[in-house]
Amino acid sequence: MVWGASGGIAPATYGRAYADAIPGARFTLLPDAGHLPQLETPERLLTAVLVR
Repeated sequence: MVWGASGGIAPATYGRAYADAIPGARFTLLPDAGHLPQLETPERLLTAVLVR
């Protein structure tokens, strides 16, 4: 689960809860991103997705 720290739609606690509910999931918070990290910080999003 990748979540933007500045997202105004849902706080990071929602993302953490989703990750906790999915077996094997991990949670990554992108500090400089909001609700659209794929547009706001695409390099950081790609790194977060590819790192296992």
